[in-house]
Amino acid sequence: MTPAATGPLDSWVVSVDLWGTLITYGDRDAEAAWRIREFETVLTEFGHDLPADQVREAILAVRADTQQRQRETGEQPPVRGQVEQMLTVMGLPLDTRLVDTLLVPHTHAVLRACPDLIPGAHSALWALRQAGARLVLTSNTLATPASVSRLILDDHDLTTVFDETVFSSDVGVAKPCREMFAAAAAGTALDRVVHVGNSLTTDIHGALDAGCRAVLFNPRGKPCPAGVRAITSLDQMPDAVLATCA
Repeated sequence: MTPAATGPLDSWVVSVDLWGTLITYGDRDAEAAWRIREFETVLTEFGHDLPADQVREAILAVRADTQQRQRETGEQPPVRGQVEQMLTVMGLPLDTRLVDTLLVPHTHAVLRACPDLIPGAHSALWALRQAGARLVLTSNTLATPASVSRLILDDHDLTTVFDETVFSSDVGVAKPCREMFAAAAAGTALDRVVHVGNSLTTDIHGALDAGCRAVLFNPRGKPCPAGVRAITSLDQMPDAVLATCA
C-alpha cells in the first residue's frame, strides 16, 4: 500500500462507514428471498418440512430484532447465535450440523443483493489519503461477518485505499459503542478522529459521544445535528473533512 502523503490531515484519522456511505445496500428483497429459499432447502434435507411462511417469518423476525438491538445498544449478535435463534423461533432443535450448514447461506446472502459502489467513493478516499489522513473503514456487521465484507471490499477495489479495517464482528461490539471508534483511532486521540457515515444514531451520535468529530453523508436531506457538517455527495467529503478538522 502506498503510504499516505504528508499534508493538512497529517496526524488525523478519517474513519468511514461502509454500508450506505461507500456502497449501496443493494437489492434487499433479493437478499431476503435467497436466504429464505436456501433455508427451506436445507431444512427439508435435514427432515424439517416446515411451511414456507413459518420459515420466512422466523428469519425476518430475528433479522429485525438483532438489527434493532445493534443500532440501539451496540450489541454484536454472533452469526451463529442468529441462526440458532431462527431455529428456536421455528421450534426446531439446535442441531450442530444443521446450524453449520445454515451459516453459509445466512452469511453470504448479502452477495445476492449485489451492493454497488456509491459514485465518488474512490476519488474522495484517495483525496483524503493525499491530504495525509490515516484512513480506516469502520463498519458494523450483522449477518455479514468481516470475512464476507472483505470480499465485497475486494470486489469494489476498496481494500487497498484503507490503512485499516475495523468490523464490529471482530471487535465484539458495534457502533454506536465507543469501543468501535477507539479501535479505529488505534492509539490516536479520539478528538483527532473524524468519522463519516450516513446513520445519525450509529455514526454521528456514536462518534460525537465517543469524543470524535463527525460528517454526515446525507443525500436524502435528513435533519442534521447542530455543528455537524453534512454532505449530499461523496465528492464533497474531502472538503467537509478538512473544514471539520480546521
